[in-house]
Order: sequence, then structure tokens, then C-alpha cells
Amino acid sequence: MKTFVSAHKLVQITILIVIGIVINRLLADLAIYFQLPLYLDSVGTIVVAVIGGFSPGAIVGFLTNFIGGFVDSSTFYYGTINVMIAVCAGIAARRGAFHHVSRLPMLLGMLMILSIPCSVLSYFLFDFKIAENVVTPIATALHEGGLPVLLSQILADFCTEIPDKSISIIVAYVLIRLTPRWFAKEFDSVSGRSHEDRYRSKNEIHTLKAQVTALLFVSSFALAVVATAVAYKTYSEAEIHETTLLAESVNRLVSDAIQNADSTTLHEYIHDLKGKHPRILTITPGMHETGKWDVSIVCTEAPNPVCTKFSLAAIRISVVLFCTKIFSTLFGLLLAIVFTAILIANRKVVYPIHEMTLEMDNFAYDSSRGRRESINQIKGLEVVTGNEIENLHSAIIKAVEEIDLYINKSEYQAASIAALQTNIITVLGDMVENRDETTGGHVRRTAAYAELIARQLQRDGKEPEIDDAFVSTIAVAAPLHDIGKINISDVILNKPGKLTDEEFAEMKKHTVYGRDMLVRASKNLGETAYLKMAKEIAYSHHEWWDGSRGYPERLKGKDIPLSARIMAVADVYDALVSERPYKKAFSVDEAFRIITEESGTHFDPEVVDAFVKNRETVEQIMKTKFED
Repeated sequence: MKTFVSAHKLVQITILIVIGIVINRLLADLAIYFQLPLYLDSVGTIVVAVIGGFSPGAIVGFLTNFIGGFVDSSTFYYGTINVMIAVCAGIAARRGAFHHVSRLPMLLGMLMILSIPCSVLSYFLFDFKIAENVVTPIATALHEGGLPVLLSQILADFCTEIPDKSISIIVAYVLIRLTPRWFAKEFDSVSGRSHEDRYRSKNEIHTLKAQVTALLFVSSFALAVVATAVAYKTYSEAEIHETTLLAESVNRLVSDAIQNADSTTLHEYIHDLKGKHPRILTITPGMHETGKWDVSIVCTEAPNPVCTKFSLAAIRISVVLFCTKIFSTLFGLLLAIVFTAILIANRKVVYPIHEMTLEMDNFAYDSSRGRRESINQIKGLEVVTGNEIENLHSAIIKAVEEIDLYINKSEYQAASIAALQTNIITVLGDMVENRDETTGGHVRRTAAYAELIARQLQRDGKEPEIDDAFVSTIAVAAPLHDIGKINISDVILNKPGKLTDEEFAEMKKHTVYGRDMLVRASKNLGETAYLKMAKEIAYSHHEWWDGSRGYPERLKGKDIPLSARIMAVADVYDALVSERPYKKAFSVDEAFRIITEESGTHFDPEVVDAFVKNRETVEQIMKTKFED
């Protein structure tokens, strides 16, 4: 079974962390050995953060200072700063700083901003005095020039940090560029690089990642603050209590000495006691005093009254120094833990949910092949979390497979219903045409011609409204073009000779009858695309392009629905080449000549052009597909 991090991957991460620590310590020791005014203790942190991501980089940063603390105790408390350097390097790497040299100043700027809290930390760690490190000469000179200690420390650190971090970034950049691509690629999943491109495609997915990161950061900071506050309270009370007990002991010693020593000896004795205990400000025999906010007075009455004054301010400074060390150490450790937790949270929560969401968003519902490919993509996701998310992945796979099965069944049933519907429509058209002593071949041929013309117009791109749906719909709707003839008398419909004016007027009403029948059908069945188009065709397929002789409304040009303009050519052509009780069939050449001559008068020129382009197919339809 797959695990969160395989043993092989864990070994690789450990090796990368060790390499980072070695680089940091080696360069830092070289700077000390050659007495350079530099630190050079963050090169490895930057390299590991860029290659392996935030978590390994943060661990390198913390352990570097932890190990250095065994030689120089003050170094230990700067672990938080080195962890933050890893954060800055990781952010800069995500923004392409190590792909283009021109972007490296971005990282330098971030590290310069980071030097300010580093200076403040030094200010606290060294008892509000100039820090004892490589910047001491510069900071001392600035302070002696009249600047406050903290400002002197910040400016001195800037003077050192600019060259130090510039050299560190350049060395790190060189090492990263020399790192083999295959080695860096091994850490793509750990660093999150393998997911970043997919994340950029959907910015809203960042919300979960940001929430998890913010929650862990806030929690760690709150924990560090609470722990520091508890330490402050506990340590300050312990220090005050201990110093009070010390003062009481001093008072007893001095009280006893008053009885057994002269004034000179007593004065020397008191001076020695004060020297041994720096927090004691004064020891005054025979006096009672009242303490203020920055001092505390402890007085003893017997056998001789003595009051000892000690400094609360000194205790507070000691406590602040202690709490600064606690906060710095704890927060640095928590940051390293947080980045590891973020790595685990991303791998076990954020990335799996994102990948599943992305695949579901891109799920191809429109084709059987697309659905199978999408299902295989979902199955191929490496969701190995050992929790409910892995169960969710399994449930999604089961759901999409069932959806695919349902859609396939639905498509089969829909295809069967559509085929049945088409056959019913064709049979209905045949019944109407059979009353006109023709066969069903006319209905099928005109539908085939209409579909052929529509497809050619779609290829030509001259009619934007024509798409695949239009083409398939006209093939279904065309057989109903003369549905209104069902209301025409057989006497008129099958009259072998020329119709009278009254009879022709009645014949022309079949367009109105057809539309009204389809309107009633729409009310019962609901408005559908093919019924809508069938109404257009039935009502308007006898209109003329130039508006001179058409009926029933003498529409003109593009006021005539496109489907009716297409049907007009298909219907007339088939009537020309078919034998009727009142005429013989025209030849194909003659029929094409008539259609072409009436382009621009009876017919839409673009429709005629599309029809003529497919003459060979038209003849094939006539001879082989739907013969009478």
C-alpha cells in the first residue's frame, strides 16, 4: 500500500536537509575563520527551500542555528530568522526569482525587510545594548555618534546584511543552477511544484490552501504568544520571590552584624553584600522606606531594623530577555513544524480535493469516449490519504461510473425514441403524400435534399444560425412540410387537370392548415426545436425569394425562415423530377436548369448555390436511396 512519503523519498529529503545544513555551517565557519564581516549561514537554507520547498528549507534553517548554538549560545535564538529566510526563498522561487537573474533583487529586498526584526531580536537578546557580533564595530560607532542603540543596530545590520545576503543569494543561485534537473525533479511533489500549474488554472481553489496555511500560522503564533506570556508570568513571579527571600536574608545578616561590628566594618560588610548581589540597590540599617514601581523595599524589624532595596526594573529586563529567548526559539520550532504540517495537509487534504474537483469540472459528459477518458483520469489520481478523502475518491469513481452507465442507457433510449419519432413523422408524411397519389419517396428524398443543403451552407459559413443541431433538426422536420394537405379534399388534391382559381385558393390553404396542426401539437407535446422548424417549413415553404408570387404571406428575402427557403428548393426540385398525374418527370439537367434560372426570384441564391454544388450526391439520392 502507498504511504504519504515512501521510505525512498524520506531518505532523499533527509539527504537534502543534511546537505543544506552542511553548506550553512561550512560557509559560516569559513566566514569566521577568515574574519569576514559576514554571516553566510543561510545559503543552504535558500538552496533547500528552492529545491525542496518550504518544509525542508524551514527545517534546515532551524537546525542550522540549533547546531550553531552549541558553539555560540546566542546563535540558537536566531533560528526563527533563518526559518523566515526559507519562507522568503520559497516565495521568491514560486515567483520565478531563480529562473531569471533579473528577479533575484526581489529576494534581496525581502531579506532586507527581514533584517529589521533580526535587529530588534538582537536588541532584546543583548540586554538592550549593542549586539556582540560582526556588526559590533559599526553599531558602536553609530551609537557613539549620537544615534539610539536600536537604530544603530538596525543601520549596522543593513550595512552587513546587504553584502552578506547578496553574496548568499548569488552563491545559492549558482548552486541551484548546477543542480541536475533530475535531482530537483525528485522533489516536485514535496515542494508542491507539480501542483502549482494546475492551481494557477483555477484561482478559487487557492482558498482551501490559504485557509489551511493561515490556520496553522495563526495557531502556531498564538501558541508561541501564550507560552511566552505564561513564561513571563511564572518567571517574573519566581524572580521577585527569590529576590525578596534574598533581601530578607541580607537584612538578617546586616541586623546581626550591627550588634557585632563597628561602623567601618559594617559599611564594608554591606558593600561586599551589594557586590555579590547586583540586583540589590541599597542596604539601609535603621530606616523604613516605601517601594516604587521600579524598586521593591524589604524591611526587617528585629533584632535591628534594616531595609534592603532591590531593582524591579532589572528583574523585568531579565524576564524580558528570558521570554524573548523562549518566544524566538519556540516560534522558530513551531514554524518548522507548521511547514511540515502544511506539507502533510496539502498532500492529504488540499491537493487531493483540488485534483478531484478539477477533474470533475473538466468531466466530458458529451460523449461516451470522453466520459471514459474522464473516468480513467479520476481513477489515475494518486489519492492515498488514509482518511475520508480517500473514501470520497472511491465514492466519486463509483458515482461517475454509474453516471456513465446511466447516460449510455439514456442515449440509447433517446436514440431509439428519436428513431421511432422520425419514423412516425415520415410515415405521417407518407400518408399525406399518398393521398396525392405519390409514394413515400418524395418525403424521404426532400428530407435528404434539405439536410444536404443545410450541411453545405454550414460548411460555407454563410448562415451563422446553421449548426449541427440545425442540420439534424431539418432532416426530421422536413417530412412534415405538406402535413396540411390532410385537410384538402381528395377531389382537389388528385385532380388530373389544372385547378380552377377557387380550387387553387383552397390548395394554398394547406400551408395554414399545416401550421395550425403543428401549433396544436406543440401545445400538447411542448415546444421543441423540430416542431418549431416544422411550423416554419409547413407555413412558408411556398414563399418566393423576391416576394412576387409566394404564399400565404408573400414574404420576401430573409424574412422567409431559412428552413423554409431550403425546403422550397428541395420540394420544387423533387416535384420537377417526379411524375405527377398532371405532368411527366423532367430530366435532371432540365430540373437543375430551372432551379438555377429561378435563383434570385423564386429561390434564395445561396441555397441554390449549395444545392448545385452537391449535384452528384443529389442524383445518388434520387437513384439509390429513396426510389419510388
